[in-house]
Amino acid sequence: MDIENSMWIEKYRPKTLADMVLPEKYREDFERLIARQELINLLFSGPPGGGKTTLARIICSPNGVIHNKNDNLLYVNGSSQQSRSIKYIEDVIHPFLRYPPQGSDKYRVVFIDEADNLTPDAYKSLRALIEKYHDMHGRFIFTCNYISSIPDPVQSRFTPYTFSQIPKEFAMKFLSDILTDEKIKFDEKSVKLIIDGFYPDIRKMVNAIQKGSWKGELNVKVEDVTTTEKLILANISQIISCIEKDDNVQIGKSVSEVLTLLEKGDVEYRGLYTQLFYMKIPANVKVVVNEFANGHNGCLVPHMHFMGMIFKMIVTLKEYKRLVTGK
Repeated sequence: MDIENSMWIEKYRPKTLADMVLPEKYREDFERLIARQELINLLFSGPPGGGKTTLARIICSPNGVIHNKNDNLLYVNGSSQQSRSIKYIEDVIHPFLRYPPQGSDKYRVVFIDEADNLTPDAYKSLRALIEKYHDMHGRFIFTCNYISSIPDPVQSRFTPYTFSQIPKEFAMKFLSDILTDEKIKFDEKSVKLIIDGFYPDIRKMVNAIQKGSWKGELNVKVEDVTTTEKLILANISQIISCIEKDDNVQIGKSVSEVLTLLEKGDVEYRGLYTQLFYMKIPANVKVVVNEFANGHNGCLVPHMHFMGMIFKMIVTLKEYKRLVTGK
């Protein structure tokens, strides 16, 4: 089976820079980089499904600056327990960089996806490697959701690019084009339901339309796109709104509902923190979200750690309200 073409997310993943949705300044930068076949250390940050990994893959391909991927590209999953440690840096990444690039390529590239999951010791080791090989042939590309998790001394050795959420209008056209190309009958209402359910993660949207496309027609039910994460986010929005109204009864109900949802398990905490951070919520709440997101990997009980964030959000918002209103 041709996996790349059987999975729509891979079949329709943008393959060239021209296929990407990018700010014009970003597009100009990367067009210049590819035209000159020059590469700098790049740090891509932003919410899931925004194009960070796709752009990194394009840069590290024959459509970018790496033509001999087998020899000159090392892909690292930064969220893997094995590859996020200092041992992996010393045993795999350092030996990879010792050798000059093979073929016509100028560089050997280490592409670390989800680099914000690396351990503190791993970052210290990487910093030394980045410095050592930058004047030679070594280049690094990092992608991350939480740029604050990457130490400043490491960040300073990269050129950063922040990726925003893909516009819903683009998501609608992208999904509709896929369905049309696959000869699937669909209506705009069903596609919108999927977008609202999984936004801003374009990967989940594509997987959802493939899963819902049977016998040549797209069939989607509300329960198919009502994830546990969406219900938790809705309750958190309700809590924030009720603090403004002093509706403590509803706050208590929403807190209980969040705890019930978390205790069911199978919660994608990383995506949940990210979606929450990029929601339209008060800045002081984002500070709390960022604090707990950074500490989540080392927590003892994930759902209680998350509940700790909820309670601190409530206290923070109520204290701020008292400061502003005097009540």
